[in-house]
Amino acid sequence: MTLPGAVAMGTGVMIGAGIFALTGQIAELAGPLFPLSFVVGAIVTGFSAYTYIKISNAFPSAGGIGMILKKAYGPTTDQRSQRALGCRTVIRPRV
Repeated sequence: MTLPGAVAMGTGVMIGAGIFALTGQIAELAGPLFPLSFVVGAIVTGFSAYTYIKISNAFPSAGGIGMILKKAYGPTTDQRSQRALGCRTVIRPRV
């Protein structure tokens, strides 16, 4: 297995397990309002998607969230976020 394959598999497992585990906890906390919590989450997600659409129309690029962060916070944003996430050596090894 290659490094990118291992990273992709690990990421997929963490996201999948997180979704299933958190859904149960949210159901326990929300009780009978559990369906309403999904509706509220869908509304928040809709606003977020609308924001991405407007930004991508204003600044067409294949950069995704990285491009949006650079437009908002400057060209060194990717380096700062990589350090904050602790993944600088995975994304770009230091030389």
